[in-house]
Amino acid sequence: MMDHVMLRQLDEESLKALLEVAVSDADPDETMPPMPGNPGWTTERREKFLEFFRPMLAGLDGPRATLIYAITVDGVIAGFIRLARTNRDGVAETGIWLGRSWRGKGLATEALKELLTIAAALGFSSIVADTSPENAAALGALRRLGAALRVHAELIIGPAYAPDLDK
Repeated sequence: MMDHVMLRQLDEESLKALLEVAVSDADPDETMPPMPGNPGWTTERREKFLEFFRPMLAGLDGPRATLIYAITVDGVIAGFIRLARTNRDGVAETGIWLGRSWRGKGLATEALKELLTIAAALGFSSIVADTSPENAAALGALRRLGAALRVHAELIIGPAYAPDLDK
């Protein structure tokens, strides 16, 4: 288990630091939608990474209606987790990415726990997560938090994460 797992809302400076983590510890297609062109972290892909995530810096009321956080371990950025509005009242969507060197350490579960607390404080009653059946790590993190895994998995925010919710 990690010592000090924290979520820190991204800003312009930490977005650039997240890009450096992605460049050193991931393939571009793991972190953002695939794009045509030469493989690897070309100058164009680095710019597209920043262009893709920059609108999320504006938060839930911004153009992407998304909060994005750096996942930090003892102050070091390990990846990101996001919380986005959906078209369903009280329901948000999440996604997570960790650099390869951070995977398999329970970090996703810890980050999701923190995100559930944030989501509850913002008034969301459930979170949906979209992942493939092959993504055993994501499925494991979701199961550890009691997600109902089905075609569209939802993490229901319960008393452990939102003691003030009337459920």
